[in-house]
Amino acid sequence: MANANKYSQNDLVNYVKNYLQNEEKEITDLACKLINAKTENPPGDEILAVHIVEEFFQSLQIPYKIFEKTKNRANIVGYIDCRSERPFAPTLLVACHLDVVPAGDDWKRNPFEAWIENGRIYGRGSSDNKGQMASMMAVVKFLKENESKLKGQFILAGVADEERGSALGLEYLISECGVKADFAIIPDVAHNMQLIDVTEKGTLFLEITSHGKQAHGSRPEMGINAIWNMIPLLERIKQLKFREVSHPLHTPPTLNLGSIHSGTAPNIVPAVCKAQLDIRYLPDDSADNVVNDIKNIIKEVEAECPSARFDLRIISNQPPTAVPINNPLVELISKHTLSIVGTKPQPKGMSGATVTKQLIQKGITAVGFGPGDESEAHATNESISIMELVDFAKIMALISMDILS
Repeated sequence: MANANKYSQNDLVNYVKNYLQNEEKEITDLACKLINAKTENPPGDEILAVHIVEEFFQSLQIPYKIFEKTKNRANIVGYIDCRSERPFAPTLLVACHLDVVPAGDDWKRNPFEAWIENGRIYGRGSSDNKGQMASMMAVVKFLKENESKLKGQFILAGVADEERGSALGLEYLISECGVKADFAIIPDVAHNMQLIDVTEKGTLFLEITSHGKQAHGSRPEMGINAIWNMIPLLERIKQLKFREVSHPLHTPPTLNLGSIHSGTAPNIVPAVCKAQLDIRYLPDDSADNVVNDIKNIIKEVEAECPSARFDLRIISNQPPTAVPINNPLVELISKHTLSIVGTKPQPKGMSGATVTKQLIQKGITAVGFGPGDESEAHATNESISIMELVDFAKIMALISMDILS
């Protein structure tokens, strides 16, 4: 097979296009294998997908390490390291997560038996994030065959626990396992490769507990109904006014009531009601502002209803993050996406949270970019275009060659 060393910069695009177009079947097969590995989080069991990646790395003699903070919650990290002559050459990290959200209901086929239909791969994780992992496995195959042209280090990580905060995944890898990089691309933002995630809203999860007094349902006046007291509080919180409501790269802040749990039977006055909120606030705002405003609402409701008593707990807070729009990754992603698919993606802000947050907080220049439809992630009958996965592999191979050569 021809080697990239023999090509000028102008011809490299055609070489990469041809090489990775020929990898379409392997990308499809790898995606299906990964989907068939049931890694619903919870419980995770990412080790099932790690074994597939491990076998692939071994077949190509790509050095790798497996890191496992908790049994079966495994991460795999593969390395193409060409820094012997240039020890200070850059390192590019690409991380795809191997866990998936629970399948849910109403699938037309088994969500953990991938199928192909009308040029798309179907199954839980096809779009979020196993299809992207399959594309990147084809990219590391390309880089391995052309590593004599590289001067830096490329790292491909298949990580655990992204759907539940990454404490056992990328956060663990960069905080405890010594995984380091200068640049990182996280292919977990979809938008059909038309968006580059350069900034993300803060993500604040809160739990409010309403405390009442249990009694017989036929004598409700003998108790304090925790649900009835919760209702006016939630109605008031629904009208929460954020301190910052606009940003040039973001949609407005949002508040979602994600769950309410209370009661055991219709003939019992419930003593406890718990509600959980998902709040996405803008980079110029803060979690402290939001929490303090909700605490003030709680005080108002308690003053109006003496029987009401509430506790507020912060489940998690991931602060907003941002990198400069003119960083090298944005330039290269735009350049090579234009050359492969004919359109130029735009830097934008994300409402969802990706692991770019953890990377940016560690001083790594990290952006999000990837294939897939925004509506597919976490959806019933989740799917992704095979053509997009192949085009994504071409783009990422060109970006990697530029950064590392």
